[in-house]
Amino acid sequence: MKKRPAAAAPTTFGPFEKGQVWRIGDVKLAITSVGKSLVHYKRYRTQPRGVQTTLSSKPALQQYLLSCRAVLASE
Repeated sequence: MKKRPAAAAPTTFGPFEKGQVWRIGDVKLAITSVGKSLVHYKRYRTQPRGVQTTLSSKPALQQYLLSCRAVLASE
């Protein structure tokens, strides 16, 4: 009997959209704003209230999400 592999993280991403929530272990990353080449996001464990907004380029954020094996949450 063969074991099924665990759900793998995506190897390619569609465009980032405002309101997306990515799960990285017990940390959530919420996209708050998307521009031409930059993305604003918040990283938090429980509630997003009072969390600092971070700015990153789209390719850098994609690479970070791939390296951390992030999963798009259905929130």
